Amino acid sequence: MTYIGIDISKSWFDCFNSTTDTHHQYDNTVQGWNEFAGSLTDEAWAVMEASGPYYLGLASLLADRKIPVSVLNPLVIRRYSQMRLSRTKTDAKDARLIAEYAAQQPLTRWNPPSWVNQTMRQMISVCQGLIRQRAMLLGQKEAFTNSPATDPLVMDVIDDQIHRITSALSKLEDRLRQLIVTHYRHCFDAVTSIPGIGPKTAVLLICLTDGFSKFDDVRKLASYVGICPRIFNSGSSIKGRGSICKLGSSQLRKLLYMCTWTAKKCNPGCKQMYDRMKQAGKPERVIKIALAHKLLRQTYAVGTSGEHFAKEKALAA
Repeated sequence: MTYIGIDISKSWFDCFNSTTDTHHQYDNTVQGWNEFAGSLTDEAWAVMEASGPYYLGLASLLADRKIPVSVLNPLVIRRYSQMRLSRTKTDAKDARLIAEYAAQQPLTRWNPPSWVNQTMRQMISVCQGLIRQRAMLLGQKEAFTNSPATDPLVMDVIDDQIHRITSALSKLEDRLRQLIVTHYRHCFDAVTSIPGIGPKTAVLLICLTDGFSKFDDVRKLASYVGICPRIFNSGSSIKGRGSICKLGSSQLRKLLYMCTWTAKKCNPGCKQMYDRMKQAGKPERVIKIALAHKLLRQTYAVGTSGEHFAKEKALAA
């Protein structure tokens, strides 16, 4: 197998061929993608990092042409480089490093997300940015309201921007609901049948997992979200404080954590866990994180099976 390490930037991408030990550079354009794809042999396997939006065009073209391609988390290559004690960082060197990693580690073939899923991800990303902007403006408005020297024009501009952002958010959320109803209705209904899981959390979960089709194991989903345990023990003297890994979607972790406030009261499985851990003297924050993990497992179960939430199964789990 010939591994092609690819380091992508906005304007070009560098490639290293593990068999011929050669380096080439192409423009990160449709023409450059076609030139690169045309140069590959039948034994080639392309490997690249998920570098923002810049990898998506090339990776999608290769996948469409049935050329094996893998997309790696940039943190994986960064840690691999540190392990190798690499002191040089150039595009050509990074491409070689990716090819060397690919030759030593098992790879997973990448499949492009659907058009609907990509559209939903873009909408959610824009919504999150607008929510941050609105929070900033609301904070400014509150601060200026308590100031004796505030020009009315300033308040009018802030109010106008808040109104525009709120209107844009409403339009985006309506469109998201339409896409969910059209393409993921059965999955959405199943997930929202879980006591404690609201529409926003369900939409984000379905979007990030492409209707729970991206993961064949709930542990992989927990790792992707960043809510799996992180143990820090070594020998007899190092006993660090346990935590979750937090290498994933912070927005989804936040929503799941907020869902636990309702779930601990009305979700039978979560209520049972809450009472048991509370009686054992566990801190509230630790309990809430455990409940968030349980909610994630419940959503995976109903999302993959399509069956609605059942109290009996929740208590038995």
